[in-house]
Amino acid sequence: MVASVASLKSAAQAASYYEADDYYTEGGESPSAWFGEGAKALGLDGEVDRATFARGLEGVLPSGDRLGTVRNGEREHRPGWDMTFSAPKSVSIMAEVAGDRRLIGAHDRAVKVALDYIERHGAATRARTGGQVRTVETGNLAVATFRHNTSRAQDPQLHTHSVILNATQDKAGNWRSVESLSFFRIYKDAGSIYRQALAGEARQLGYGIVEGKSGTFELAGVPEAAIREFSARGNKVEEALAERGKTRADATAAEKATITLATREAKEHIAREQLVPTWRDQAEAAGFGENERRALVAQAERQATPERPFGLAEQGQRQAAATLAVGAAARHLSERDAVFSAAALEARAVEQAGGRATAAEVATAVRRAEATGELVARERGGGARGFTTREAVSTERRMLAIEDAGRDRALAPMEKQDAARAVTTTAFFAEARGHRWTDGQREAATGLLTGTDRVTGVQGYAGTAKTTTVLATYAEGMRSAGYQVRAFAPTAQAASLLGDAIGAEGATVAKAVLGGETLVVEASRGRETWIVDEASMVSARDMAKVLSLAERSGARVVLVGDVKQLGSVEAGRAFGQLQDAGMRTFALDRIVRQENELTREAVQATIAGDGRRALEALDRGGGKVTEIADAGDRRAVMARDFAQLTPRERDRTLVMDTTRDGRELLTQAIRAELRRDGTIGEHQVSAATLESRGLTREEARHARGYEAGDVVTFRRGYERQGIEKGEAYRVAKVDAAANRIELRDREGRAIDWKLDKWGRGQAEAFAERQREFAKGDRVQFTRNDREAGRINGATATVKAIDAEARTMTVRDARGREHVMQLDQARDQHVRHGWVGTVHGSQGATADRSMTHLESFRANTVDAKTAYVAISRARKGAALYTDSREGLANAIETRTGERATALAPERAAPAIERQIEKPALAKGDRSMGLG
Repeated sequence: MVASVASLKSAAQAASYYEADDYYTEGGESPSAWFGEGAKALGLDGEVDRATFARGLEGVLPSGDRLGTVRNGEREHRPGWDMTFSAPKSVSIMAEVAGDRRLIGAHDRAVKVALDYIERHGAATRARTGGQVRTVETGNLAVATFRHNTSRAQDPQLHTHSVILNATQDKAGNWRSVESLSFFRIYKDAGSIYRQALAGEARQLGYGIVEGKSGTFELAGVPEAAIREFSARGNKVEEALAERGKTRADATAAEKATITLATREAKEHIAREQLVPTWRDQAEAAGFGENERRALVAQAERQATPERPFGLAEQGQRQAAATLAVGAAARHLSERDAVFSAAALEARAVEQAGGRATAAEVATAVRRAEATGELVARERGGGARGFTTREAVSTERRMLAIEDAGRDRALAPMEKQDAARAVTTTAFFAEARGHRWTDGQREAATGLLTGTDRVTGVQGYAGTAKTTTVLATYAEGMRSAGYQVRAFAPTAQAASLLGDAIGAEGATVAKAVLGGETLVVEASRGRETWIVDEASMVSARDMAKVLSLAERSGARVVLVGDVKQLGSVEAGRAFGQLQDAGMRTFALDRIVRQENELTREAVQATIAGDGRRALEALDRGGGKVTEIADAGDRRAVMARDFAQLTPRERDRTLVMDTTRDGRELLTQAIRAELRRDGTIGEHQVSAATLESRGLTREEARHARGYEAGDVVTFRRGYERQGIEKGEAYRVAKVDAAANRIELRDREGRAIDWKLDKWGRGQAEAFAERQREFAKGDRVQFTRNDREAGRINGATATVKAIDAEARTMTVRDARGREHVMQLDQARDQHVRHGWVGTVHGSQGATADRSMTHLESFRANTVDAKTAYVAISRARKGAALYTDSREGLANAIETRTGERATALAPERAAPAIERQIEKPALAKGDRSMGLG
């Protein structure tokens, strides 16, 4: 664990804990020290005085101020937070076992770099202004740091406890309590800053660096066996997490802190001079004896770089490296978030710099980018500083301008009476079949058929029958008026469903964007209308491109979606932004999907953001809410509930989690139950499957974005390099500094992939994951394969497995059979299909839904998530949560709204439009005239 954060429970406990380990004497060194602008303002400097520290934890400051809230005659005050930074095990071994004490100074300096980052991006308080309580950044903290050299298992473990006192000074000079939420948001990034700073220090001391996964590193020359030998404490934490179905990667800060405390042994007070001989014996047994240790230290000392001021040329190189790193980090972050935090930008840029620039140089480069307008300052939720990019602002302006320019610039496809007749006829036959049209459906279908806007929206809540009524009628009417109809959606499955419903071939938005010029040429030959379903899931970047293609080809566009549902994986909230800017939009608000009135009430309550009413409606018969504190127990109950359904009920039940890791854990629990009842066969076959790494376009440009063991495919062939389109190549080695990767083909042939020369932007990376499959299993395809007839997201049932031939026969929902070669990369894009993510299930409908919603997951559980989860069900929705109260609060306080690059006041339709409306001219196809 590089960095961890935990709230301190009491001042007395915290003070005695830090005193008990005798931090104040270690061979003449000073392992305790004050840090921070807040400490300076309080006159705290040098070693930490025990009494001053204890009083500070109680809220009694040297300034005479006393913090806390008086309740029932007693003062209550949270003591503070422990931010701990731990060196890689190889650094601890070389510092404590091999005796290279230079590394201790390197660790101390790296901790200060990380704490400086935390102070600049995490120091905040809450202030009431204008009747509202807001989070306000202060930029100062008082931190007491205490360095240790051992773990509780008495292994060498160099780490520093950084105790952040619950005190910060506001702009007016008043001392106030700290708003700590940002500590839990940025502690991982702070760990990355520490790690990069320590790696740079180690290089300067002459050590080589071996980079690991997720930005970790070890010192070159320290054997893996020695690292394992001295990792007893970490191994216990890993084992305890695994017992709870967690890993360090997916556990929250609170969960990791709980596990750490639960596995903590009483620390024995053994002097360092007594431990060192034992450590050296252990190192010897692990193949890292005294000769090897001495040789490695001597080599590092010979290769050490003496400290000296940089020359002008070197300063220029470092400035350029910092500038490039900030640009790369901004491109990476802006792909997923239109407005990203300043803290995340700095952390990603330091990683991207890879030692070619320090954290301070990166911070300076961020300020330069803001001054030149490449970065545009924006406030994020919670009062945190954030940025967007000049390009993101331009994209949103272009998108809004195209829509605005198309208003009242097209001829109506139908006369009003003809449209009314078509709608009335369709509605009459629908009612004869038992489906009565709503007024909103009639108005929307008629309005679309008589509209004169080139871009129009249909905003409809989940279950308002947008597709089967309005869109099907519109498509038929437009064809009768001489238009070709195209169906688009963000996912292949949604596009297929839309295409089937309106009698058109469905295609993904990505395919439309990729087609570009070809689509424009084809669409320009006649009159076309494009229907884009699930428009809330289309990013600003793709929406701008689709509207641009439509404008150039003269096509009309109908955007259909629901701003209350989940948005795109990529940045922006284009559909909502277009509505806010005045795009003509027809609203469908009468929900007809739910057959159960109480389930419908729960859906309506989540739309209104009323979490308590939503959960009460489920309890009263709309489904159920199950509260179980332990995650493992909760998933086990959920799995048993699913297994108790009949096979037919299971087929009509949608099971969801909010995260990929959660989906896998719940899948394991369900498969265990289904093996017990015989649904899944006993004989299983193990197979490698491929999961997309989900790299951003910027990550895919750099070798450091890939990891040894990844599988890479290319969208086109490269004859000179022997690369075939679609074939799988394994990453053998990564050279981040040279931006090159050694690939291996199936025969083991080495391929030198120079990303700056070829293949960049044409590759997709996958992580290999072993899974077991058995007859009766449900699987899900994870990649489109048109030739094989597989749609990403579609499910199938395993009908037969041939372990000797390494094949698996599955039958999809349309009755087609697929024989999958388990050892061929093309057929490895598959996972178990019992559980989906809430995001991936948007657009699906089932009789029942079962959803795992952990209230503490601020990034994935909010009003939108709950709305999508509950609204999938016709008859009943079941929610499984750690805290009923916490879930209700999450629905009511977390809107899930995405930020936009344009500030709200800049998005108004009359401001800064880049495209003027030309005069209406008959036959002007570029403006979509009829």
